Amino acid sequence: MSEINEQPRKRFLVLDTSTAAQNVAVMQDNTVLVAENSYADRNHSVGLVNGIQKLMEQSNTARNELTGIAVGVGPGSYTGIRIAVTTAKTLAWTLNIPVVGFSSLAALAWSGYQEYINTTSADSASTTDEAESTFWIIPLMDGRRAQVYTSLFEFRANHITETEQTLSLPHRLEEDRIMLMDHWMNQIAEQYQAVSEQERPDHILIVGETPNHQERAEQLRDIVKGRLTIVECGLDAGCAGEIGASLLFTETYDETHHLLPNYTQLSEAEANLLRQSK
Repeated sequence: MSEINEQPRKRFLVLDTSTAAQNVAVMQDNTVLVAENSYADRNHSVGLVNGIQKLMEQSNTARNELTGIAVGVGPGSYTGIRIAVTTAKTLAWTLNIPVVGFSSLAALAWSGYQEYINTTSADSASTTDEAESTFWIIPLMDGRRAQVYTSLFEFRANHITETEQTLSLPHRLEEDRIMLMDHWMNQIAEQYQAVSEQERPDHILIVGETPNHQERAEQLRDIVKGRLTIVECGLDAGCAGEIGASLLFTETYDETHHLLPNYTQLSEAEANLLRQSK
């Protein structure tokens, strides 16, 4: 038996309330024990603690069995992010266990990829092709007034991990931001055209809160020669669990009192343009 397999299993609690959904997961290493996505209409202050308690009971996890907490720090709903971060910090301090913040957009990107794979899994030929593909994943959270909270991730589907406890997860190419959707699509097009054919992704996924931005997203299709799929989806609790657990398992922690939400602000140029359009 390997040294890694001899290590005691770890239980993690993972939270994210950056969107209208309340996402809670209990993990054992990188495995989802229980996870729940519940629509809270952004009223997370009412149900989050009860939601945590319910999943702890369903997974037969006592508080003193938790070895770490991960929380989505945004971007997204200001109030929702504050509630999750405050709850996570309070529990971590009370239980004297580590806490780490993760990007809610990273969790949304992973959720969108999994939704895409689940949708295409019925086609065996497509599934075989996807197993060898490289993806650019662009998560979107609606920021209103033609703006989006967004980022860019790359995922190599054929990547082999070093240990069975380490998940293969998307790799960040761009930092989280809020931008006008038109500007963001122009930037993605420029990045795509700037790399060689060999370096370009096999497929681009635009995932998340896509309905209000469908037309602008479609602008990319001709540029990427049809390698584009738009996936409407929510942030999945299990996927958030895997993102958070990957950090906790490698002991990538934050200092409890210094963990802060990532609200993400418009650049000065974007803000000026919005003011001029009013």
